[in-house]
Amino acid sequence: MLIGVALQEASLDEAQTGIEFLRIQAALYGLSSAQTNHRIDELTSLIDIGEALHKPIKTYSGGMKRRLDLAASIIHRPRVLFLDEPTTGLDPISRNKVWAEVNRLNKELNMTIFLTTQYLEEADQLADRVGIISNGKLIVEGTPKELKDSVGEDLIVATLKNPDETKKAQKTLTGFGKVKIDENKVRIVTGDGGKVIGKIALELDKSNIIIESLTLRPTTLDDVFLKVTGNKLQEQNI
Repeated sequence: MLIGVALQEASLDEAQTGIEFLRIQAALYGLSSAQTNHRIDELTSLIDIGEALHKPIKTYSGGMKRRLDLAASIIHRPRVLFLDEPTTGLDPISRNKVWAEVNRLNKELNMTIFLTTQYLEEADQLADRVGIISNGKLIVEGTPKELKDSVGEDLIVATLKNPDETKKAQKTLTGFGKVKIDENKVRIVTGDGGKVIGKIALELDKSNIIIESLTLRPTTLDDVFLKVTGNKLQEQNI
């Protein structure tokens, strides 16, 4: 009763209906009939497959199977839950529902959740602590904020109206960080984009350099992953 597991590949008996599968899982964990009915009612919004719950699992889509398998892994309300890429293959709506349920399990039921994922946005959204693994080794660990602060490289892109002014803009903005130019764009990699983006706009205005757009892309866990594994993301287009 302490542990729940949802593997990357759902282990489902496709000859069963969804409701049969859930009831069998609940029985294996020792839930009574009343407890099972209550838990299935609670999990209906997560499963979200309507009348298909009473149809054979072999008729389900990949996303439906994924959600059913996740529901089975938590039907007994385990204290520790292991999730192996739980949102792989899900559409954005289904993914958000899984995220919401994982958050609820952690916050409301104080459930400890170990989550493996290739979506670093997902780790940023859900995890209290993140460990990045490369070539089978744990190479960095910390809270999402700690990891992003360790990189500390936000990207600001100023798109200029006149491409001929990019070199002038580059010279004007050298004090704000690493500055590179590309056609009519000036890219500034800086430690705290939120604090300096306004100053950058003022400096360009003082130099009579007309801006078409000014955008900020804060550091993400993707940046962290690429940096600690020897790559760079900041110089890519946004």
